Amino acid sequence: MSEPTDYWLVRPLPRTVTPFPQESEKSYLRRLGEANGILAQRTFAQSHWLESRQDYIDRLSMASGQPRESLLQAIPYLGQQPKMRHPHRPDFFPGVPCRLCVARRTGSYNRIHQVTARRSRFHEQVCLRHRLWTGQPPGNYMIQADLTDLPDVLQAQQRHQRLLHEHGLVVLSTCYERGAALWNELTGRSFRQEDTSRRVRALPPLQHGSNRDHRRLIAHYPETVTTTALYASPHWRSLALQEGHGFQQFIDEFNDRLQVELVPRFDGTMWFATMLRETAAEIERSLSALCSYRRTYRWRTGRRGDDDDWAGDTLGDT
Repeated sequence: MSEPTDYWLVRPLPRTVTPFPQESEKSYLRRLGEANGILAQRTFAQSHWLESRQDYIDRLSMASGQPRESLLQAIPYLGQQPKMRHPHRPDFFPGVPCRLCVARRTGSYNRIHQVTARRSRFHEQVCLRHRLWTGQPPGNYMIQADLTDLPDVLQAQQRHQRLLHEHGLVVLSTCYERGAALWNELTGRSFRQEDTSRRVRALPPLQHGSNRDHRRLIAHYPETVTTTALYASPHWRSLALQEGHGFQQFIDEFNDRLQVELVPRFDGTMWFATMLRETAAEIERSLSALCSYRRTYRWRTGRRGDDDDWAGDTLGDT
């Protein structure tokens, strides 16, 4: 007896599109549809009266001309409910990658062909290959500023990557998020104003109707990384939580690394000390909560967890 006939209800599209690494599913379907002159939701629509025996990924593979394995490797959560925030990856977030990397892989970049990819909103601030700022704020290719004239910002990204390798993803994500918030408060009170102004002057003027001056974020980045490095060290973070001489050692180290000077018009000594201690306390609370979550995950599943998410972390199990 012959095998039943398989009806191939999805036809290959004339123009194939290669997915960008870590591209979102919505972004890929939109680009695939635009390349073939059809709506994204019709890129691999099946018949209304015949039921396909292929699953979602097989139909997409046939329509796009891309191997199933390539699609699964390039597009996170393919065919699943989109996740805005992964529990193991507090830094993993949909964003806009470097426009020149997109152009190199896809052949073009503009508002129509814009690619959205999941990337680290904490640890991928600069594309070192093309010397472009890819950090906050996301959403527009054309505000990715050229950093050729700011070698200290490029060096800060290199140091950031070394810290990530040394301390691990979870620890450094927590320290970077809190360290950035601390330095934002400090700059709001005119700390290191001269360095900030110098870097802002070296950047192109604000353009394309952006309602946020991203140049300030770029100008603060080297200090943010230095602050992150200090809090990522278990030794210095423990001193920040002590009383008396230990805490004074931390303040002295902070001042030595960052050359902090209080402006004459504002005596912020008490506020400054309070902010340093509170930042360390917030980091410890966050890391303790993550440790508790990790132990619960192991107990419920009988597994260690996702090795890629926790590899290299010095969080510990205390």
